[in-house]
Amino acid sequence: MNHSVYTHTKKGFVFLLVFFGFSTGLFAGGGRDDNAPKNGVIVASTSWVAAIAYCAGAENVRILAPVDLRHPPEYELKPSDLSAASKASLIIYAGWEMFAKKLAETAGNAGVQVLQIRVSNDPGDIKAEAKKIAELLGTTPRYETWVAGFDEFTATLRTDIQAVYAGKPVVVNSMQTPFISWLGFDIAGEYGPAEPSPALVLEMVNMKPTLVIDNYHNASGLPIAEAAKVPYAELLNFPGRDGTRTIEDVFRYNAAALLGVQ
Repeated sequence: MNHSVYTHTKKGFVFLLVFFGFSTGLFAGGGRDDNAPKNGVIVASTSWVAAIAYCAGAENVRILAPVDLRHPPEYELKPSDLSAASKASLIIYAGWEMFAKKLAETAGNAGVQVLQIRVSNDPGDIKAEAKKIAELLGTTPRYETWVAGFDEFTATLRTDIQAVYAGKPVVVNSMQTPFISWLGFDIAGEYGPAEPSPALVLEMVNMKPTLVIDNYHNASGLPIAEAAKVPYAELLNFPGRDGTRTIEDVFRYNAAALLGVQ
């Protein structure tokens, strides 16, 4: 690796950490439509769903699956969760949570409005789904303020990552494919989310990756990295680990993980 390029990249990334660490309030703040709900509680199934709601300008969000769970979709709802959902002004969920059916039934019985969104860490998906939430909540001005900062943030982050990894093949846990594809990686192979068989490990090794990228929430790629004798990085989808809360936090965490193994 060109040491001067990496040094420059690290300095640029430190700037991102400092600048955007202090700018998180901008992403969560901004103007608010007069028609936006003032007192209603928004219930989000997981921290990932909640993070997209924050992008939309949502406030007073209750997250059902505890943020310290390694795999939040496996959470089992408690009676207190269902009670909170029945009193919410809006329930937002992804649909693949194990408790999604029960949550939808609770909402239907209580006449609570429900919004199902697509979750991924592709910025295009995030912006599209956050816009839907903002239009529903009447927080479009806040969403638009967030988008302006987010676009600048993601463009700089992507440039820094590409400066290090351009042209280097990787294999990736399929649950991280949207984010890694957006970053512009050369994806030589995908595995998971299940544990890879010996045959799949060999197949991934034969792709001659320079890095194995795994998903923290269902990590299964370490045997591939060990067999290929290459660096290994675990990335987040759901905020929660190490104090992450927002989409920007997750992106910064993941960029640090990728740069830290070089």
